Parts: sequence; structure tokens; C-alpha cells
Amino acid sequence: MAFSSTAQAQQVWSLDSCIRHALDVNISVKQSELNLEVGEINALQAKGGMLPSLNAQGSHGYNWGQRIDPFTNQFASERIQSNSFGVASCMTLFGGFTQWNSVKKAEIDRQVAMWNVEKMKNDVALNVATAFLNLVVQKEVLAIAQNNLNLTEKQVVRISKLVEVGQLAQSNLNDILAQQASDQANLIRSENNVYLAKLSLTQLLLLTPEQAANFDVSIPDLESMESQQILSNVEAIVQAALNNFPEIKSAEASVISAEYGYRIAQGSALPTLTASYSYGSGYSGASKVVTGTADSISYPIGQVFGTGEYVISFEQPYYTSDDYATKSFSDQMRDNVNKSLFFNLNIPIFNGFSNYGNIRKAQINALNANYNLEQSKLNLTQSVERAYADAQASLANYRAAQLALDASQKSFEWVEKRYEQGASNLFEYSDARTRLDNANATVLQNKYDFIFKLKVLDFYLGKPISLQP
Repeated sequence: MAFSSTAQAQQVWSLDSCIRHALDVNISVKQSELNLEVGEINALQAKGGMLPSLNAQGSHGYNWGQRIDPFTNQFASERIQSNSFGVASCMTLFGGFTQWNSVKKAEIDRQVAMWNVEKMKNDVALNVATAFLNLVVQKEVLAIAQNNLNLTEKQVVRISKLVEVGQLAQSNLNDILAQQASDQANLIRSENNVYLAKLSLTQLLLLTPEQAANFDVSIPDLESMESQQILSNVEAIVQAALNNFPEIKSAEASVISAEYGYRIAQGSALPTLTASYSYGSGYSGASKVVTGTADSISYPIGQVFGTGEYVISFEQPYYTSDDYATKSFSDQMRDNVNKSLFFNLNIPIFNGFSNYGNIRKAQINALNANYNLEQSKLNLTQSVERAYADAQASLANYRAAQLALDASQKSFEWVEKRYEQGASNLFEYSDARTRLDNANATVLQNKYDFIFKLKVLDFYLGKPISLQP
């Protein structure tokens, strides 16, 4: 149900609209949904961990002072500009299946988070239904209190007239006025109970003060529900709950997750084999090429014996700094290409008992997850059995309360006639009224309690909580 904070008319909410609104705004539900999103991210990261990594790097810098240039392998003492660029990739070829098991575990953990969202929604729905029905009961009790006050006020008018004409003593009027004051106090107490019940529900719905001021709930038509029967086989309800309830599915998924955690711990004690590849190139301002020209000097250094042929020696030309230029960036990037491929094998031998400790803790976690599953099943079974017994007891109480109400109604009608005829006193009238009021309140409470217990059993059967027939 949409709710406008500027609306002046009273907004009437059904149980279904209250539950829908609570699920939309409840903070715990939102937090559990965020945990689910984190689980989805973790699952994506685990899958990505099986893929090769790929990273690129680049640098640009200057150097002053004596150093060996990495690209020319010569000493350089002037300021040198250098650049390097490259890409590198690494991949685990074998890691004790830890990556594979991590992927499976992350997926199971995502399912755990998903079932936790459903469990949180169920808890919120139950809390809202409880608060809703409490408000409905208090409103019904308030109606009874208002009706009683109306009846007493009529008696005040009637007795006042009789006192005025001298048929009754003033003490009779004083007694009925005292009853009127008592009924007014009961009405105020019922109004306070309605206010507190309404406050509890609006707080669960996170309504603003303006919204809460215009908030009211519809009284459900439960006449058609009173004839509903309790399912005779409690084992069927237990089995349905064990098969469908999110806390059981969450606990079962946690057992599987713990088993994968154990496999991951075992894999960490196995050898790992990784492969890495890199490709790069660079540029250096110290890399020079000759651009000038110089003639070589030749002169004879002897003759060949027997032929008289001269042996000529050539002297390398001398170049000045003006004859050199820095090698172009593109040529250096092409000529300075370097590649590397490495395989790395790591064999765990002794690591301070860390592997042993991790494996043992993973075993304990797996055992604990199994115990948690068994405890969750036991708790749910006991909750269903208790709800089934409560429903049966509530039905018996409701039927007994109806019989008591019929008897109290007849008794009050008889005493009321005698009181109006002057054959009974106010004490007898008030006592009959009190017993009738209590019987009415008990019937109301037992009726709503019985309907709610039936809805709880339907909830365990996997049906949504609703007061719709």
C-alpha cells in the first residue's frame, strides 16, 4: 500500500499491506540483501581467480650521475631520460585444486546468504502479524468497553428519572454513577492499550509520526475462518517445514560450504605450479647512433713474402659528439624488445604448523556445521510440534470460551431485567456485567489466537501469512 505523508485522510491497512511495507523498509532485511550482494561479488571474484592475470606497466624518468644504462649497457654520467613499457601475465597451472574449490564454496556461500534473506523476511512477517493481531484484539476490547459505557450511561439516565420521582433512593444513583466512572476508566485503559499496540505496529513499519497519526488497520472478517480445521498429521507439517524452511536450507548449504573449506585447506598443503610471461621494451636517451661521416686512414704495414703485395691497415675514424644523435624512440622500442617465460614450483615442507592448523580448523568447522544443521532441524521440529499443540489448545479454549460467553450473556440479561425491576442490587448487576465483559474479551482473544495459530501452521507448510479467507 502506498502511503503519502501529506495525506489527511486516515489510511486503513490490511495485514497483507503491512507485511509488504515492512519487507520494503525493514533495515535487517536490507542488510541481509546487501550480504547477498557481497556473496555474489565473492562468487564472481572466485571465478576470476581461475583466469590468468594481465597487467601493464609504464615508466618515465630521468637519471643524474654515474650509472650503467640498462638499454646500452654502458656507463652514463649525464642526465638521461628513460622509458619502459611492458605487459605481464601469470597463471596458476596447479594449486591443489584450491581455486576450483574456492569457486564452489563461494557459490554455496551465496546460496547461504540468499536463504538468510528469506529467513529474515519470514521473521519480519511473523513479527508484523503478531503486532497486527494484537492491535485488532485491543480495538475489539475497546469496542466492548465503549459499549459497556454506553449501556451504563443509559442506566444513569433511567435511574436519575426514577430518583427524581421518588421511586428509587439517591444511593441507587450514586452506585450507578460509580459504575459509570469505572466504565470510563476501563475505556481509557483500553484506549491506552490500543495506542500502545498501534505504536508497536507503526514502529515495525517505520512510519513517520505524521503517517502514524493517520494509520489504522482493517478488522479482518474471521467468521469464515472459524470453521477451519487443524491438519491432523503433525508429522506432515514437520516434514514440509524441514523441506522448505530457509533456515534449514541455509544450514544444509553451510555444511557443503564447510566441506569445500576443508578441501581448500587440504589443497594449501600441496605443491603449486605457476607460469608467468612478460613482454616489454624501453627507451634510453643514452642510446646513440652515428649521423656524421669521417674518412678512414689507411697505410701499409708490410709486404707479403714472395708476392710483394702490401698489407694495408685501416685506422677507425674518429667521431666527435656532433657526429652522434640519440636513437629514435620507435627504433629503440623495436630493438629493445625483451620477453620472458618462467615456471615456478613451490613445495610446502614446513610452515610452522600453519597448514596442519588450517586443515584441523577446517575439519572442526565442518563438524560444527553438521551439528548446526542437526540443531536447526531439532529446533524447527520442536517449534512445529509446539505450534501444533498450541493450535489444538487454542481451539479447545475458544470453544470453551464460547460456551462461557453464552452462559454469561444469559445470566447478565436475567440480572439486568431484575435490576431494572428493582429486584436486584447494583452489586449483582455489576458482577454479572464484569463476568460478561471478561467472557467477551476471552472469546475475542481466543478467537484471534486460534486464527493466528492456524496461520502459523500454514506458514510452516510454506504458505504466506495472510488473513484473507
